[in-house]
Amino acid sequence: MTLRVESLQRSHRALLAAFQNQHPSLVEYIKRYALRHGERDLLARTYLAIDDTGGKDRLAGYFSLCNVSIERASVGRLPQLDRLPRFPIPGLLLARLAVDSRVQGQGLGRYLFEEALGITLQLAQTGPSAFRVLVTDAIDKSAVSFYERFGLVRLSEVFPCRMVLDLKTLLPK
Repeated sequence: MTLRVESLQRSHRALLAAFQNQHPSLVEYIKRYALRHGERDLLARTYLAIDDTGGKDRLAGYFSLCNVSIERASVGRLPQLDRLPRFPIPGLLLARLAVDSRVQGQGLGRYLFEEALGITLQLAQTGPSAFRVLVTDAIDKSAVSFYERFGLVRLSEVFPCRMVLDLKTLLPK
C-alpha cells in the first residue's frame, strides 16, 4: 500500500463515497459532515490517507483534529497535571480516526495516529496558540486498547471514553 496524507478538499468528494467502516457514525461523518466542518463551519480539519496503489486513488482512512479544553478536575488520573492552574486545560482533540474496513489490520491505524500526533506536536511547538494535551473520545473497548498503547490515559469508563495524553514529555525542553 502506497499512502499519502492530504487535508480534505472538495476535490476529494469522489473518494469519500466508497469508504467503509464497522462504525456507521464514522462513515456518516466522512461522507456527510467532514467537508462542511472544515470549510464552512470551521469546526475541524480532516486529513485523508489516500492509497494510490494500482494507479487509482482510494480512501484508506482519515482523522479529524479540532480544538478542545478539558476541565481541570477531570484529569485527576494524570498526576503530572496537578500543578497546573485550576482552569480548563487547552488541548487538541483527535475527534475521529477511522480505517476502511477492507484494509484494517495492516498498521494503518497506527500510521494515522502517528500522523495526527506529528501534526499535534508541530502545532504545540510552533503554532499560534499553546496547548498541553491531546484528547480523544474512544468509541469502544477496542479503541481504548489502541490508544492506551500510545500512552493515552482513560478519564472515564463510559463510552465514548475520554482519553488524554500529556504532550509536555514529548516536546523538546
